[in-house]
Amino acid sequence: MSVCSVTGTYLRGLLGKVTFWLALNIILLGGLLGIDLSTLSKPNWWEDSASVATNLLTGGLVSFFFYWLVVYLPDKRKRRTIKDNLLKMYLRIKNDILLQVVFASINGGRSDLRADQDTIEELMTIKGFREAFSGGGEAHEGFYAFENQMSSDSPEFRKIILHLERLAKQIEFVLYNYTINDERIFGYFKRLELALLSLRRSNPGYVESDPLCEFIYEIFSGFNLIEGYRDFDVIEKMIADI
Repeated sequence: MSVCSVTGTYLRGLLGKVTFWLALNIILLGGLLGIDLSTLSKPNWWEDSASVATNLLTGGLVSFFFYWLVVYLPDKRKRRTIKDNLLKMYLRIKNDILLQVVFASINGGRSDLRADQDTIEELMTIKGFREAFSGGGEAHEGFYAFENQMSSDSPEFRKIILHLERLAKQIEFVLYNYTINDERIFGYFKRLELALLSLRRSNPGYVESDPLCEFIYEIFSGFNLIEGYRDFDVIEKMIADI
């Protein structure tokens, strides 16, 4: 991308910001009053022109104040409420999915897991989940115990699908009610929405459930085929960035 193109994009973004025009309004009004109150000699037309300009700039400040009070503050509160609610709902749904992962793993033969609060809180962390579900070479070990339970139409499978539908609805609501200006973040949530819509049509089966199991392992362990293991939940991070 050329320097001119980058500069043009930056200027368009700057001119589209209300704060830029507010700052410009304040600077012009301050400069106008400074000159008007100074002892500098002024041309004959100055008094009338300065009076008109002062009224216009003062009116601009009043307009900015009402915009801030009537539009900006309510919109900011709405955006904060939507963002906080999305994070809260995501963590709640993630916790509900994790419970089903633990139940399915226990039914799959794991005797080292418990569904008590302390264990769930530990498994909700990237480090805790990796330690509990990485490794193992037998069907009843590591993440395999859970994956094998997804090959049948178990209660855990159906509940996980239901929780993913809940998450898809949350993402859909945000995309249509929250303006995301960052194209990268918007693109991520749009891809996530489409992925969730696809996953909720998953069927149990040794091969059929692979996409579902891969998605669950990624959000809990931070694993990604391209980047490998990450020390954070990418969905939670993206919510924080919107």
